[in-house]
Amino acid sequence: MSARFDRLERFVIGALAYLAVSGVWVYGVLDTGVLDGREALGWSAIAVVAMAHVAFGFAIREWAALLLPIAVVFLAIPAGYPESDFEPPPIWMWQTFLVVIQVPLIAAGLGLRALTDGRRRARVRSS
Repeated sequence: MSARFDRLERFVIGALAYLAVSGVWVYGVLDTGVLDGREALGWSAIAVVAMAHVAFGFAIREWAALLLPIAVVFLAIPAGYPESDFEPPPIWMWQTFLVVIQVPLIAAGLGLRALTDGRRRARVRSS
C-alpha cells in the first residue's frame, strides 16, 4: 500500500473517531445537562476534553484535522438547548465559541507530533 493511502486511512479513522467522541460529548453530556451545577466535575471534564484534542491532533497527523471542530458545530445543531435551570444558549453556539480553543489544541498535538517525528528522524540519521 502506498504512503498516501495510509495517510488517508489514518485521517478518515481519526476523523470518524473524533466525530464519534464529539457526538457522545454533545448528546450524552452537554444536551443532558450532566455537568450542570457540578463545578469540580466540570473542570475535570474540561481538562480531559483539552487533552483529548491534543491527543487527536497527535494521532491524526494531518492539518485537515483543524477543520474537525467546525464539523462538530454542524453536528450539534440538532441538539437544541441543554437541559438546565437557567436559559442557556443553544449547544451549537457554545460549540462555535469552543472552536477558538479546540483548533489551537489540535494544532498543538500536530506540532508535538511533528517535533517528535523530526527528532526520531534526526536520531535515525545520526545512527
